[in-house]
Amino acid sequence: AAFIYLIKEEQEELPCQQIKEELGDLERQELKEDRKCHLDIHMRTHTGEKPFLCNLCGKGFSQKGHLTIHTRTHTGERPFSCKICEKGFIEKGLLTDHMSVHTGERPFLCKVCGKDFRLKADLRLHTGDRPFSCVICGKTYTQKSHLSVHLRTHTGDRPFSCTLCGKSFQYKLSLMEHMTIHTGERPFLCKVCGKRFREKCHLTVHMRIHTGEKPFSCNVCDKRFCKKCHLTVHMRIHTGEKPFSCNICEKRFCKKCNLILHMRNHVSENSVSC
Repeated sequence: AAFIYLIKEEQEELPCQQIKEELGDLERQELKEDRKCHLDIHMRTHTGEKPFLCNLCGKGFSQKGHLTIHTRTHTGERPFSCKICEKGFIEKGLLTDHMSVHTGERPFLCKVCGKDFRLKADLRLHTGDRPFSCVICGKTYTQKSHLSVHLRTHTGDRPFSCTLCGKSFQYKLSLMEHMTIHTGERPFLCKVCGKRFREKCHLTVHMRIHTGEKPFSCNVCDKRFCKKCHLTVHMRIHTGEKPFSCNICEKRFCKKCNLILHMRNHVSENSVSC
């Protein structure tokens, strides 16, 4: 802007053609720098370079804008809000997708059957298109966000941290469930008996008491169990494995509870000898 102002001040002294040439040089230089910036960003897709680091969890990003969006997962900032329901979003694209809830717009059309969809991800589910693939294991996804979550299984990235004890998690839901340890909250209610649970998976297992479901079966004798750990213990009958040993007489047991009962015999023996 200062350069343009200088030209305007001196335009009586400079010929029009020279002004045009100097302005053209400035525009060409800006275009050159802009192209170089885009090339640098593109090259990071090949090199894997991620120079922009989150100072909260250490996760790296290839673009500064991606880091800005990621930081909002820590701060809770939602700069894009719906004017109708006031729901907030960390990026503009998510707000755009959300607006179709209110407008009823379904812009994504299946070219085969003509069915229309509100979200592009829904269309991909319908067509079976999975354009986002993991470069490590090859697994494919309909959404880029799902791929990003999957990559944490390879990188070990845990971006969600507990503000009370510092423990970190791969998934936001896991952090929310963890927080109930500190709050004592048990949000998952059994509608049959009224018992409450801290985690949804505990409620799922509990419900099998009422439904009689036994999803884990022994591949040797076909006996079924409602919990995977019960199947693990049962398999020791067939394998002969006895992982629990007495540190006094070295007798071994397939169940920890049997070892505990056995240890009481030693305790009572010591009491008698005294």
